[in-house]
Amino acid sequence: MPPPKSSPLIFVNTDNSNTHDKLFQGVKAGAKAEELMQKTLTKIVDGSDGFTTKKSDGAKGFTIRLTVSAVNVGEHQVKCTMTGSIEYYPPQATKSRGKGSEMLSTGMSSSAAADGTSERAILDCVQATTEALTNKSLPVMKSAFAQRYGN
Repeated sequence: MPPPKSSPLIFVNTDNSNTHDKLFQGVKAGAKAEELMQKTLTKIVDGSDGFTTKKSDGAKGFTIRLTVSAVNVGEHQVKCTMTGSIEYYPPQATKSRGKGSEMLSTGMSSSAAADGTSERAILDCVQATTEALTNKSLPVMKSAFAQRYGN
């Protein structure tokens, strides 16, 4: 009897190289924020059972978009807020505009705070918020993947 077929890994697109279609927007948090967001999300996804960021032929899954929407620096603390969305991957053909995004979730948001007011404190805040949003996304994507693809 052949071994049971394993479920395919759920692909999460983290390619932020298209300057016209950035997945991670961190301008409000400084130049290093977008790279940190990408690295943090990739580490969490690749460390989660059933997920991968390694693209393969016919990869199916999701794209997570994250935006730093606010950074507030106080006397001794930084607070940052991020918003995000989850889209199905790969983009699907539409009737009039070629390939387009199909949203799974658009209402993601989270905030965090970090002690200090330096660039490092801002990046710590961005990292904590990215971790929170990514961890919230995983069960949503796992459920949607199972409903759509039956695995």
